[in-house]
Amino acid sequence: MIALLTTYFILAYILIPGVLFRVFAGFFVTLRLFQLTKTQEFTLGVLVALLPLVLANVFVWTVPFAEAYPFAYTFGTTNEYKRDYRLAVGMAVAEDPAHLLEPGKEPKSEYEQAVSRIWRRQLRFLSWYFLFSASEGALFGFLTRKYGDWSGKSALYDVLARKVLLPRVSEWQLLLTDFSFPKKPKRDVLADVLCGDILYRGKVGDYFLDVNGKLSGLLMKEVDRFRREDFKAACIEAKGTNEKVDVEKFWRAIPGSNFYIPAENIVNLNVRFPTIDPSKDEEFESFLKELLKSSDAPVGTTFSFDSPDVSSDHPPDPPKDPEQPIDDPEGGPPPPD
Repeated sequence: MIALLTTYFILAYILIPGVLFRVFAGFFVTLRLFQLTKTQEFTLGVLVALLPLVLANVFVWTVPFAEAYPFAYTFGTTNEYKRDYRLAVGMAVAEDPAHLLEPGKEPKSEYEQAVSRIWRRQLRFLSWYFLFSASEGALFGFLTRKYGDWSGKSALYDVLARKVLLPRVSEWQLLLTDFSFPKKPKRDVLADVLCGDILYRGKVGDYFLDVNGKLSGLLMKEVDRFRREDFKAACIEAKGTNEKVDVEKFWRAIPGSNFYIPAENIVNLNVRFPTIDPSKDEEFESFLKELLKSSDAPVGTTFSFDSPDVSSDHPPDPPKDPEQPIDDPEGGPPPPD
């Protein structure tokens, strides 16, 4: 009986509130997935459940409506509460709890009456407790989602976002969406994706994560493929002359509205936000760099707040062998191993 009650309290007071928090926060943002030990998972569940637990306890004892609903019952005195729990504890440690309950007996035994009242109290308390847990998750998600609109407008919010909110958000949502910018006007996220010796560019339509939170694929729209061989031939022809090779002529549009790229095919990923003023987001750019260092990103990932340089006539050459590092499409250093 004690083992059953322990399982009940762990499930009802720690695990379920944690699940509710993640589910309702997930309506607004994509949370990071961590590989936690059982102890870390238990500790995290306790921290997440602490505030809703306190609020629910205050609520059911001080708010008239919450004192009786849901699962209404006659509200007893504090001494009656204590007596019910003493009977319940005595029954839990007894060798034959069923004998003390005496099911089917009329009038009901004091043990059965105590269990009935405790069960109603538990259902009433857990109803409010779960409601506050879900509300906490929704509030967390809402505050995080507002980062682009509220960043820089409040010192308190900036500290909260950097220390509490952003570290819990998936790094891929920070990198592959317009998360860090005001929602109006709507901005496109552009990406250059190097797959082996093929370079693609286009808009990021969506991204997909596996069960461990790692990138599993990119869904892109309005995709162009770079004709590298034709470009190299044009460069050879123009060598020694003053003629400038127009890189844009060597991008070929790929038919279709959706273009999916599996993550295992991505060698280098460069994300661009071409309409953003770089000076506005220096702190966020620094934060992203720190986040990428601590993540297990499967690709060499870079990003830029600058407008793309479409006049460059030196896009990256593919590696001659799998061991050779690949230069960044924007001309930056090669990605880390």
